Order: sequence, then C-alpha cells, then structure tokens
Amino acid sequence: MKELHGNRRRGSLYVAVLGSTMVITVIGISALMLARVERSSVVGTADLSAARFYAQSAIEMGQHKIRQDSNWRTTYTSGAWETDRTIGSGKYTLEGIDPVDGNLNNSAADSLLLRGTGFEGQSRYKLQVTMTAKSNALTCLQVAMHAGNDLTFNSATVESNSVTISANNNAVASSSVVNPKVEVVNSYSGSSYPSGVTTGITARTMPAATVFDSYNGTAIPITSILSSKGVKTIDKKIFSPNSNPYGMVKDASGIYVIDCLGANLLIRNSRIVGTLVILNPGTLTIDQAMNWEPAIANYPSLLVSGGVVLAISNSDLSETSSNVNYNPSHTPYAGGYDTDTTDTYPSIMKGLIYASGDVTTKNYVTIDGVLVIGNTLTTQNTLSLTYQSTFYDNPPPGFGGAPEMVISPGTWKQLVD
Repeated sequence: MKELHGNRRRGSLYVAVLGSTMVITVIGISALMLARVERSSVVGTADLSAARFYAQSAIEMGQHKIRQDSNWRTTYTSGAWETDRTIGSGKYTLEGIDPVDGNLNNSAADSLLLRGTGFEGQSRYKLQVTMTAKSNALTCLQVAMHAGNDLTFNSATVESNSVTISANNNAVASSSVVNPKVEVVNSYSGSSYPSGVTTGITARTMPAATVFDSYNGTAIPITSILSSKGVKTIDKKIFSPNSNPYGMVKDASGIYVIDCLGANLLIRNSRIVGTLVILNPGTLTIDQAMNWEPAIANYPSLLVSGGVVLAISNSDLSETSSNVNYNPSHTPYAGGYDTDTTDTYPSIMKGLIYASGDVTTKNYVTIDGVLVIGNTLTTQNTLSLTYQSTFYDNPPPGFGGAPEMVISPGTWKQLVD
C-alpha cells in the first residue's frame, strides 16, 4: 500500500510539472504572437501613414501640373491623369474630375476635384480636395465704371447708389449729384457724393494697347457705310451673328470690325447683338435710341480705339418710328420674333464698353454692365449705371488671363470606396 501511495505522489508531481511546462509554453507562444501582432500593427500603421503621404503627394503633383501648363484643360481630360506612378517604396494614382459636366475644356470657370490614391504594402489611402477658379481679370472690371485718368461731372446726375465707380487719378464734380460710391487714387472735389468717396486706392489695372487684336471679326469697310451730312452714318440697322447690314459675310460670334481710317462715324436708332470694334475714328458718336447687347455673354459690346460720345436717349427704340422690324426671325428679341413693325425696345447699352481715349456721356445714357474709359470721363445730364460681375468673373479676351485654380477651404476629405 505504501508503494501505491508513493506512485500516486510521483504521478501528481509529473502532472504538475507537465502543467507548468504547458503554461510556460503557452505564455511563450502568446508573447511571440503578441510581438508579431504588435510588429504587424506598427508596420500597418507605417504603411497607412506612407499611403496617406503618397495620396497627398499625388494631389500636390496635380496642382503642379496646373501651374506649369496654362492649357491644362485641353492637355488633360476628366478622369485619371496618372496611374500607379512609383513614389518611394509605394505608388500613387492621380485623378482630375470636372464635377459640373465631366468636360474640363468647355468652361474655364468650372471647379475641379483632385483625387490622389496612395499605396504602400497592403495599405491604401484615397484623398480628395476641391479647386475653384479664381478670376484673373483686370481690376478695372470690378466696378460699374472706371477711368484710367479722371472722372468729371458737369451739371450731371449719376444714378444708382448700389454700385461703385473709380478713377486712377481724380474725381471732380461741379453742380452734380454722384450717387454711386466713388473710389480714387488721388483726390476729389465737390460735395455731392451721397455714398461717399474713398481716396488712396490702388490703381486698377487696365487693358493693354493690344486688346483690339483679340477681336478679329468680320471687317466692314468704311467705304460701304453711307454718309449723312458729311458723316458716315449707321442708322436703323440690325447687327447680329445672323445679320450684317453691310455685306453677305456674317460673323458667327457677332464681331464686326470697322476701321474708320480717320473718318467721323455716327451710330443711331439701331439694334445690335454683337461686338462692334471701332478703329481709328475721327469722332465716334452714338446717339438717339439704341438697343445693344453682346452676342456672347461675357464679351464686350463696344470696343473703341480712341474716344466716343455716348448720347443715347431714354426714348424707346421704336419700330414704328423707324419703319424697321427689329426682331426678325434671324435676330429674335428675348427669344421671340415677328414680322410686324409695332414693337418697342428699351434704349440701353448692355455689356462691357471700352474706349482707349476719352468718353463723354450726355442726354440720358443707361448702361447695364461695365464702362471702362482709357483716359477721362466727362458726364453731362444723366448717367444710369447697373453693374454686372460677369466680365470680372469670366473676363473676355484681352481683359485678363485664365482663372487661377485655388483650393477651396474646408474641402479636404478622405474617400472610402
């Protein structure tokens, strides 16, 4: 019996030793597995961090491509710009997406989504940011009216207190009421500025002398325009992309170029849907009733190499008075056309007007857009102004470069497929 009892004790001791060994083994294996897990976690975290860095690098590369290539909207299409490009020990993919209509090349104002995807080991990270178009327009387009030299008002009323007008030199008002806010580089005189005057502004940028070269439309010879009382006169005419009253050749953009060769030119009682480019006029006068707008929304309606007298009236352009149908089928008005001569149209000049010389306004001139004067403005009687930001937001040729693409604040985000 004593021998059996001893065997039991030895057996219990063996089991205890075996159990301790198993426990030690399990602890060792667990420690090894934990070390491996920790190592995998560290490696995974490092890989994910690298993948995120590569995704951000892809977006920075996209920004670099845009800065280096002024024609990037035609160079690249909406989609992948680079795929599986090696970087460090990983790779990245770069995409440029037009979220508006999927076409990068049809509008310089469209925003852009830059997407970068970074790869490292088993890790993948996708990042996106939105870039928007920041206007690169000449700053003269920021206001309803700007003069490269002085603004002068003689017995005048300038209507609209909700716009700003400015000058790169001085403002002078005599027996006048100037309701818009006025900004000048130097000084002002006169006391009738209800909205106030700001002095010491930064001079606004103006078009270069080459601006007229940007509008190579259909030429109208000055010899084809008849004279009235010794002055070349355009009277009771319709200009549009589908109407050239002085020739068979029409301009699809509605751009018509008249080189006056020093002759005086008068334009009156007409409807114009387009851009008239007047070169080398002796004197240019626009008076009586006019209904004028550009054919292309952000294009100028009038460009003058020299000065102009704007003397249009506030009387409607009347078909009955002119015995002209101003809204035929080839040039509808507000989408409608007819064959009668009983309609009337407001006398107004819409769009961007630029003259490189002096501008004089008198009678009752209404402008809806932007008036830019190369030298000095002289206003008599009444001038009514409404500002349109179209030209600053999307400047026409010669009035600014391609918009600068900038990151829209608060648009960085991680994408999870």
